[in-house]
Amino acid sequence: MGTAHGEIGGGGLRLRVLGPVTVSLEDRQLNPGPPLQRATLWVLAAQAGHLVTKDRLIGALWGAAAPKTAEQSLYTYVAGLRRLLEPERGRRGPFALLTRSANGYSLARDACRTDAEEFEQRLAEARRYQAKEDLSAWLRELQTALGLWSGTALGGLPGPFCEAARTRLESMRQTAREDQADALLRLGRRQEALDALAGLIAEAPLRERARELQMLALYRCGRQAEALEVFHDTRSLLAEHLGVDPGVSLRRAYELILRADPSLAAGPSPMAVTAPGEIDRPRQLPRDPQIFVGRMETLVRLRALLAPWDGGDSQAVVAVTGTAGAGKSTLAVRAAHTVSDHYPDGQLYLNLLGATPGVGRLNPLDLLGRLLRGLGARPDSVPSDPDEAAAMLRDRLAGRRTLIVLDDASGLDQVRPLLGLPAGNALLVTSRESFAAADDCVQFVLGRMQRSESVAMLAKLVGAGRIAADPAAAAELTHLCGGLPLALRLAAARLMENRHTPLTELNARLRDERRALHELESGDLAVRASLQLSHDVLAGSGHELDRAAAAALCHLGVLRTPDATPEVVAALLEVPRDAAERAVARLVRANLAEPGEQGRFRLHDLVRLFAMELAERRLSERDSDDALDRVLGLYGTTARLAMKLIDPHRVHPPHEFATCEPLAMTGSTDASAWLERERPNVLAVAAQGMARRTPSLARSGAHLGFSFHWPLTFAGHHRDVITLGRQALDVGERLGDPEISALANGYLALGLGHTGRYEEALAHQRAEVDLRRTCGDSFARMRSLGNLAIVLNALDRHQEALSSAREELRIAREIGAAVGERHALVCLGAAHLGLGDVAAAMAAYVEMAALAKEAGDAMHRSDALMGMAEVHLRQDDPRSGAMLYDEALVLIRENSSRAMEPRCLGKLGRAERLMGRLDRARAYLRETLAVAQECGAGYWVDFAREELALLGESPQDGPSRTADGSAGAEGEEEVDAVGHG
Repeated sequence: MGTAHGEIGGGGLRLRVLGPVTVSLEDRQLNPGPPLQRATLWVLAAQAGHLVTKDRLIGALWGAAAPKTAEQSLYTYVAGLRRLLEPERGRRGPFALLTRSANGYSLARDACRTDAEEFEQRLAEARRYQAKEDLSAWLRELQTALGLWSGTALGGLPGPFCEAARTRLESMRQTAREDQADALLRLGRRQEALDALAGLIAEAPLRERARELQMLALYRCGRQAEALEVFHDTRSLLAEHLGVDPGVSLRRAYELILRADPSLAAGPSPMAVTAPGEIDRPRQLPRDPQIFVGRMETLVRLRALLAPWDGGDSQAVVAVTGTAGAGKSTLAVRAAHTVSDHYPDGQLYLNLLGATPGVGRLNPLDLLGRLLRGLGARPDSVPSDPDEAAAMLRDRLAGRRTLIVLDDASGLDQVRPLLGLPAGNALLVTSRESFAAADDCVQFVLGRMQRSESVAMLAKLVGAGRIAADPAAAAELTHLCGGLPLALRLAAARLMENRHTPLTELNARLRDERRALHELESGDLAVRASLQLSHDVLAGSGHELDRAAAAALCHLGVLRTPDATPEVVAALLEVPRDAAERAVARLVRANLAEPGEQGRFRLHDLVRLFAMELAERRLSERDSDDALDRVLGLYGTTARLAMKLIDPHRVHPPHEFATCEPLAMTGSTDASAWLERERPNVLAVAAQGMARRTPSLARSGAHLGFSFHWPLTFAGHHRDVITLGRQALDVGERLGDPEISALANGYLALGLGHTGRYEEALAHQRAEVDLRRTCGDSFARMRSLGNLAIVLNALDRHQEALSSAREELRIAREIGAAVGERHALVCLGAAHLGLGDVAAAMAAYVEMAALAKEAGDAMHRSDALMGMAEVHLRQDDPRSGAMLYDEALVLIRENSSRAMEPRCLGKLGRAERLMGRLDRARAYLRETLAVAQECGAGYWVDFAREELALLGESPQDGPSRTADGSAGAEGEEEVDAVGHG
């Protein structure tokens, strides 16, 4: 955002957004034009001084639902703003304040003052007074900042950019109101603190810090019983609305008040200043490097930027870039440890997998989700939209000082959602790619270490005496290693394996590898040569364990997974698990593998690249295929066993995976944990199998994806379902396999349907039905007809759905498929209901509920209960409907069917609204919105917003965004069943 004090033509243009949006010039109100034109001004003002491309502007205003006329509309809005900013320049300019380039537009940095910027500046000033313990000045600045507000931020401005800014500003306002109450309380103005908190708590009753301050204020007013009652009320609200207990700080306050602890007497509270919300203070940095030599000038400059000597705010973004093996990660971790005291609210660390060979980089949503979870956010509270997740992260970091270390970024785009964090927080990023184009970023490019530094590093690693005995050989070795820390470390490891090996012998081995010498000088290739030495030591050893470790490294090169377990190595090598575990432990000791949690491990990026090349050289195509096939078998059989433990009624298409014993599991909880933990690896292996030329591997890869359909659906990972479906569709077309093509179309349709993309789903579901006429058994045809009925019902084509469901029911009863009969009944019920025949609908649902209860099929029973509840709603009996939805919700949560929650919660909210219980309705609908956004259920996002609008809450403008960025369905009926597996 531009500076706040620019002048325009002798007068100041001011944009007020902390309430209804207004524009004034020298205290004269101006007409800023239609909402989208005002939104355009805000987007440009928020990024004043920087070029905003046309594509980014269009995305900011419309998101992925931009109309075809978006670019032309943008020209119109810019023209209108130019007339507003510089009316004296006419229609053609030239314009000095809102300029255009080939790629976009830029608003001059001092062109417009905004009250939002003044608000943030006041808060920053308040934090400085707070740090100095000047309570009166702290309170004064907070009150001045809050006095700038006159309503909801960015009132009436549409578009995803404005919505994200609105969320951030409103969250900062609530935090400032808590700070105001805190300051009043510390100044002894207890009643004023209570008055300030009353309004905040009425707006946001689940903010624990506000409740904690209220308890303390009441206690200091001599109202101990009321203070304790606040705690009990808060605990009930949290349990009812979020399903959680009060946080540590709130519980501690309760215990202190309960025993009338003397520490609660008037004066600075032991609880104040509590951080906004209940947020962890993580300490995630890897261990401070024990061997760190050189780079001292860079280290000093890094410290000066990240922890300024004058105590001011740190540099927003610091990037350490350079070639592989240059020591970027080690330097970053070392620098982070030296400045950790400057970041009392925590240090987060994340490996972004940006340059990991063969493994997809961490996408922005996963990156944001991991950071939010590191700050204490519950996994199910993280939004499924990257912009919303970024806004949530900014909210949690507002008023804090946290250091985020992002290791191995693939480039600027991967970390772009984290740019622009609140002042006081800092990003330290390492990457092989340049960050020169990043806003507000200082970049350090690491090259080779100086010879003196390299020799000192060797002395640290192998002993100063050994290096001093032959300084010329040591200098030559540093040259052969290219001055790269990783290559030097690996060379030193070889020397340490045999303390009697002279340096000249290692130098000779490196010189003999003429190609390796050339590669060594180039950086990346130097590491390859060193890794080859490491492998050769193991492979040529007289110890069987060493040779097994070398074989494990070679076979791990077959896989393209983020990490692995000994069980996977056992499948790759076709050896017992304990032998694989010993081989992995040997690789860890040889620094060729990095240990992780729960027995997991991963290969360093460069080691992985070496292992991939090693597999290509050492393994025949047949051996490589067989190894991958065994891993496909391990994951496939284990996934099916896990799903059987979770829900034995769901059906998987038959497939013979490679003979492999599934992993042992103790029950549904263990199974669910394994499925979620292994999800990235399963997706990667399935994709890898489907990409192979060998038909059997491609089919097994597709069936692994099919086997994972239900776990992904239950957890709401619909994007993954769609991705796997498209990959499998390619396999079917490539192999000319109608069975794979039919299954792929069906699963793809189910994934698309769950994200609200029903028209696309219909095309794929019809394709499956057509294929089932010529391939597949009766059960498969029945299944495809049932899933077709689901999509047709969702599109309000109930007569067609009725026909399809009746055919499904006929086949199910003919072949004795109980699960098909139940599914057909729920489809029939939905079709009858859509056609207005409530009696027939109720009869179908009642019959289905009885059959599902008898079979112990919780998912189908939930479907039936919700169908019966919907009939009651249609008959103006919301009380009976709410009771049935309550019963269904219990079943859904007991069976972890996350994807079914939005429908049940949303309809519960509607039923509560119809009964006039508006607070309960509002709570259910807010939860519906959160869960639907997480799952990418576009229909239910829209449903919740429309219902909340009826309760007086302003819904977000524009269509909902699904998990894959597409627009949610508008106007369709909800899906009444999750489909056959």
